[in-house]
Amino acid sequence: MNKIKLILGFLIIGLSSCSNTADSNNLDSDDYDKKDERIKTLEKEIKSFSEIKNAEFELFNVNGFSNSRTTVPGASSWDYKFAIKVNPSDIDKWTTGLIKIELNGSNKEWMNKIIEKRKNDWKTKTEPEFYTRKEDNVTVAVYKLEGIIFKRVINN
Repeated sequence: MNKIKLILGFLIIGLSSCSNTADSNNLDSDDYDKKDERIKTLEKEIKSFSEIKNAEFELFNVNGFSNSRTTVPGASSWDYKFAIKVNPSDIDKWTTGLIKIELNGSNKEWMNKIIEKRKNDWKTKTEPEFYTRKEDNVTVAVYKLEGIIFKRVINN
């Protein structure tokens, strides 16, 4: 009798940890057609410093995300890549505490990849300024006049 209860307990725990999404470790803005849905989804996963007007993202988190976690998270590992549009006057709120850096021939491949589905929403006319945070693997590209920010944060 106790063995049956134990087996049933493991079965219930195993089934409850299953997710409705195919890959609960990844969130991709390509899966959301509506701008409001993309913004709300991203805002649940990042710290926002101002109103976001548009968003594109590819997020990976080994522990899953706020809407899919059913167990206690383990060791942290993530790779968050996102693009946001904000009021140009809010750009400084997003770069506070960061250090401006020079990047020669920077790798913009990840930036182009996350916006490729809706490229027309992310047109720029200026060159970006690049920022980082000491001791963290953070890269930020800012198009000040357009109010566009690309950010990548990696934690291993």
